[in-house]
Amino acid sequence: MKKGSWLLIANSSSARLFKIQTIHVLEEIRNFEHPESRLHNLDLVSDKPGRDFESSGMGRHALEPAVMPKQLEFELFAKRLADYLQEAHHKREFEDLYIAASPAFLGLLRQELSPTVTKSIKGTVDKDITQLKSSEILNHLPFI
Repeated sequence: MKKGSWLLIANSSSARLFKIQTIHVLEEIRNFEHPESRLHNLDLVSDKPGRDFESSGMGRHALEPAVMPKQLEFELFAKRLADYLQEAHHKREFEDLYIAASPAFLGLLRQELSPTVTKSIKGTVDKDITQLKSSEILNHLPFI
């Protein structure tokens, strides 16, 4: 394992970043929280949804936004993490990156990562292990 390997474990509302010290030792170096991702859609908007008439008759219905507010918060958090990783990679704080994230969030994160950070990824697992203790995390990562 090269010096400067990092492990990011994440879901849509929290993330933990570790430096891989040795094959069996992780050092947590950063914790990220995004509490807005835990809120309900209605708690994230200030106004009621717009209303429209039915295509036939006089009935009315509420309009749904093109992107649900909660989904937007997930995307914002993925962007925040991707920006942090880009900056750290630019400063040469890590060479290799490993990621374990909940499946949907891993997809969002991949969309936000720069090509240079993407090239540094040596392994991914689509599993949410953010609540595990550091000593338990390695049991879920076949590539470390």
